[in-house]
Amino acid sequence: MLMSVNRLNYKERMHPMVSKAEIEVFKALSTANLTGGMVTQKPIILKSTIPDFCWLEKRKIVYLDGRQVHSTNKAEKRDQEIDELLELQGWSVLRIIYDPPLTDGTLRKVMSQIKQFLNSDDTFEYDN
Repeated sequence: MLMSVNRLNYKERMHPMVSKAEIEVFKALSTANLTGGMVTQKPIILKSTIPDFCWLEKRKIVYLDGRQVHSTNKAEKRDQEIDELLELQGWSVLRIIYDPPLTDGTLRKVMSQIKQFLNSDDTFEYDN
């Protein structure tokens, strides 16, 4: 479970303070006529992801990851990078690793994790 950490809000991260060094380099680039086509402070999306479940207003994302696909070192590293990038954008991320097929017992455990993650006290009833 991820813990909440104080971070800059989205607007502050998207509009960082410009340092004196950046200003000086910009002036030098401008003097050298090297600013044509250049932009500053441009956000760049590094990875793409499609969450399994996403609560926009709560800024919470859940991934349901089958162990057979997400247990390789490469997959774990990619998942971790995506989680870190999402967290930097203000999202809370929950990854639930499971062994397919999803049984009734596993579904109850998954729902319990999601409810806790969403801070929901509703009881979960599953009828097959």
